[in-house]
Amino acid sequence: MVSQGSRRRALAALNRQRLRAALPAPRCNWNALSYHEHAMTRTVEIGFALAMAGACFAQNQQYRATLAVENGANLPSTPMFTSSPAGQDLPPCHVLNAFASGVVIYMVPVVVDPGSEPMMRHWDDKCAITIWLKGYRKASVTLHDGAVIVLRQIGDPEGSTVSVTGLHIPKEAAKAYDKGIAAMTDGKLSGAQKQFERATVLYPDYAQAWSQLGEVLEQQSEPKGAADACEHALKADPKYIRPYLQLIRLAVAGKRMEDVAALSERATELDPVEFPGIYYYDAVAHYELKQAGVAEKAVRRAIELDQAHEYPAAEALLGKVLADKRDFRGAMEHFTKYVQLAPKADDVAAIRQRIAELERGEAPAK
Repeated sequence: MVSQGSRRRALAALNRQRLRAALPAPRCNWNALSYHEHAMTRTVEIGFALAMAGACFAQNQQYRATLAVENGANLPSTPMFTSSPAGQDLPPCHVLNAFASGVVIYMVPVVVDPGSEPMMRHWDDKCAITIWLKGYRKASVTLHDGAVIVLRQIGDPEGSTVSVTGLHIPKEAAKAYDKGIAAMTDGKLSGAQKQFERATVLYPDYAQAWSQLGEVLEQQSEPKGAADACEHALKADPKYIRPYLQLIRLAVAGKRMEDVAALSERATELDPVEFPGIYYYDAVAHYELKQAGVAEKAVRRAIELDQAHEYPAAEALLGKVLADKRDFRGAMEHFTKYVQLAPKADDVAAIRQRIAELERGEAPAK
């Protein structure tokens, strides 16, 4: 005979089965979330079902982080936020607001899945997002509460050593610098030049303004003026790394390889890990000066540091160094890498020819 308690338990089980059949399946993973772009933020639509037999629900907690640009200036405009590339082991951020001061207020969906054993999939305050800002490099980052995200300029970075002279900038000089950066970002080089010149007049030890002045003068094909401005930057702050790369690049353009080697030696003493270009140009100079051993060491360091492949020609240079050493296999490896990284470069046809020649030279040894 079936007991009253057994009947109640059976009825409860039946009711749970009917409830599960009537409700949509609970969504307890991030792939179940739908994200639609809206202006500068992402609108999050979370579908969920609440049921007695183990259901999912979502909560949100507001957090804040701060965006900054490496030169210490104000943000030139409001950034754009998009979801980070696939494969992130974090949920996407839901940005609520972004302010001119750089403050970003965001939320992170938090999913609770009780199941048979109540357990929270809790990502704390961390989420993934990609930040776009005109004139700066795209940044796929992880936000967390209180984080400060530094956005890097397109082109030469400020580097691991930011000029100490920037700690004492008069207000008017800083304003002129900010205007110069905004004009430079918009491609208005003559306007940017005037603002950077004004900043250096108001504050003659403004190393960052001198460096940016050198940048706009170089872009306007005024190498002598650019070099003078970068020399002023180093005089104001000898440990400020960026002007070294600018001067090295100008020396390479002028085919002054001894100057390149001398400047590179001074710069590498500062361990410029954010400047693979310094090591690349150092390798170019020593290769031209017939100092292959020094060139190989420098170009290998450049490739090691150049995670973004901003200097693909370093692969071609290492290929030449290795070919000269009759390391044909190593040479082909780096020549091939160069062709992959820069398929439209002017010298790709010549490099392909070198690869073919090396293959023919290696064939008899096989």
